Amino acid sequence: MKVSLLNSLLGASAAVLVTAVAGAQEAPSLGGQTLPSYEAPNEGLVAEIRSRGSIRNGVEAQNPPFEFIENGEIVGFDIDLSRMFAEHIGVELDVIDTAWAGVIPSLYTKKFDMIWSAMTITEPRMKAVTFSQPYASDQVEFIVRAGDDRINSIADLNGMILGTQLNSAAEFQAQELIKEHGLDVELKSFDHFDGAYLDLRNGNVDIVTSTKLNDRVLFDRNPGVYDVALELPIYNYVGVATRQQDGDLSEEIDAFIDKVQASGELADLQMQWFGHVMDLPE
Repeated sequence: MKVSLLNSLLGASAAVLVTAVAGAQEAPSLGGQTLPSYEAPNEGLVAEIRSRGSIRNGVEAQNPPFEFIENGEIVGFDIDLSRMFAEHIGVELDVIDTAWAGVIPSLYTKKFDMIWSAMTITEPRMKAVTFSQPYASDQVEFIVRAGDDRINSIADLNGMILGTQLNSAAEFQAQELIKEHGLDVELKSFDHFDGAYLDLRNGNVDIVTSTKLNDRVLFDRNPGVYDVALELPIYNYVGVATRQQDGDLSEEIDAFIDKVQASGELADLQMQWFGHVMDLPE
């Protein structure tokens, strides 16, 4: 990611997003654990990808409208955009559905070449991967069961059970909020947001933290079941994750994002899938 862009992100109220330049650490690590060793091809990964004729993208296909399964196929905003990138470098796109909890270790074991799957840029992930410049944005949101009016501020979370997804940006941000505000909150993390939503519906958790775009799809599919309790002024900037050793691929992705931003293609795709053009850092 460009240093000027990092600085602009750091200056925002959402400073928890990024605080270090990718590659500054000696070895990629996640949660304090060193990731599997990886050595980039001598000729560079992009050359290897072009030689094989395909680029492998790791996604969790349970995150509409970014990526989801429809009629047996993985579709969505990220799929369309990453396919455009594959065409940009002259190869086919191979989409691999994988569990989110292990997506970064799987990247380092070469299960795929990149993670183009609505991954929010966060400080812990910056120690593990190189992020592209942001190509999408979302916003932190807390939801409750319809009619539950107990929670109107962060302080009201005291004594509550808060659900979220394991190893998600929402989980990281919830941990930061709990620490910052000294909250007495039980954080319950699920393998996927769907588990958190179901437990909220069944009354096993009091509130769930996710993002606005995820929740709009949930509300459309479950009318009258959930309400928004809190919307925080924290923007989640979304980037493409690559291994820190694969600088050539990261550069190609940044050049492509610059291209589709300048041409208006990125804005058109955002309108198609989200109904609005997203706010991105200058």
